[in-house]
Amino acid sequence: MASLGEQLKKAREERGVTIRDIAASTHLGARFLQAIENDDYKILPGGVFNRAFVRKFARQVGMDEEQAVRLYEEQLRESGGEPEKSSYLGLGDEMEAKASSGNSALLTGILIVLLGAIGAAVYLAFFRGADSPETSPVAISTPTPQPTATPSPVESPNASPSPTVSPTPEDISGLRVQLIANLDDCWVSFRTDGGKNEQVTLLKGETKEFQANEKISFIRVGNLPALNILVNGRRISIDKLAPNRKGQVVDNVVISKDNYQGFVE
Repeated sequence: MASLGEQLKKAREERGVTIRDIAASTHLGARFLQAIENDDYKILPGGVFNRAFVRKFARQVGMDEEQAVRLYEEQLRESGGEPEKSSYLGLGDEMEAKASSGNSALLTGILIVLLGAIGAAVYLAFFRGADSPETSPVAISTPTPQPTATPSPVESPNASPSPTVSPTPEDISGLRVQLIANLDDCWVSFRTDGGKNEQVTLLKGETKEFQANEKISFIRVGNLPALNILVNGRRISIDKLAPNRKGQVVDNVVISKDNYQGFVE
């Protein structure tokens, strides 16, 4: 029986599309897609990311997604399981299609914002002033003397002033989490409270924000040193969060309402 990679390659060629075409439509790196066709998974991130990549590839070439994932898992079992990932896998070099399309979208968004700001400034400068009722002459009248007000009773010097209470991080309901790819590209698999697993790839400079009621479970984080994690506006120390890490990939880290302050820098 043909391997998963052979079946995907055959389906792709029958449709007359190239690896580059699929990379552009899925935002997956061309080298990742080529590795899947070659049944070589060593350069892929691993875990749920690999299965997600296989599903996207299969969907683009018209192959049944569930069958593709089953074939992938069978090949893993036959080869002795998934290889360990002990270091960052260079996703920035593999995501050229996503980066180029993302840059175009960013430039378009900036142009739209600038044009909107210019239009608003022109409106305020030339039109709003003309419609304002303050442009009509105003008669000046001499103010009528007012009777002196009776002073209010002075409070006793022994009276205690009412305290002003400022909100503290502990007053914030739940957890507000920000992930910032500060130094390089990162990839994260996480789950909030008891919800479903989510996967996100952050290119350098991108930010992901989300809320959790009780806790956030990081199932796997790739290139952790390049990632800034803020919880309720306070930065989390990587050394406190994963003190025993051996590489740049970290698994199974939980931040909750009860423990997050212990990780704060």
